[in-house]
Amino acid sequence: MTKVVLFGEGKIAEEIYVYLTNDSPYEVVAFTADGAHIKKDTLFNKPVVPFEDILDSYPPDDFKMFVAIGSQDLNRLRQSKYEEAKAKGYQFVSYVCSKAANIGDVEIGENSLVLEHTTIQPLSKVGNNVFIWSGNHVGHHAEIKDHTYVCGHVVISGNAIIGRNCFLGVNATIGHNVLIGDKCIVGAGAILTKNAAEGSVFIQSSTSLFRLDSEHFMKMSALE
Repeated sequence: MTKVVLFGEGKIAEEIYVYLTNDSPYEVVAFTADGAHIKKDTLFNKPVVPFEDILDSYPPDDFKMFVAIGSQDLNRLRQSKYEEAKAKGYQFVSYVCSKAANIGDVEIGENSLVLEHTTIQPLSKVGNNVFIWSGNHVGHHAEIKDHTYVCGHVVISGNAIIGRNCFLGVNATIGHNVLIGDKCIVGAGAILTKNAAEGSVFIQSSTSLFRLDSEHFMKMSALE
């Protein structure tokens, strides 16, 4: 069984630990983080080791790594730690949930994550250090480039391209043939049918607050 060190000790790392432990051929043997940010000595009864000392305890000849950090700073924090670990000589695992559908055995890059009920259609591409959360659709011939984060229930239509270091919020929809440039933010519920330049931000307004509170609304709407 491949032994893995998870970089991170936050909620993302905790969640990924559970997935890897229950649904993968990998054994998580330790966590690591920058020494100045470590808040606990152990997590899930595994040691939390300062990243500065990781080579001494878990050398890359014997252990692989997964950088389990979220979308902070348009994924640049996860990217920087991924690159630092690579510079130390580590190879990376990726995780595709057994309840995801990778139709056509699409190649998925290293340090990438695909969670349950995601469908990845044939002839698409998923780059390195890409996180695809639950319930997503990646259409045929689509491409998600490196260091991007896709929240739940996103639709990326066929032949669309998502640039590097992007963030796609819950229920976002990217249309067929649409090109999203690098470092774009597509907020929850946004629908893009045209190309987006690098650094673009698309935010949908929240639903307006109704004029009645819940008690008065229920009285008003009660059926006779």
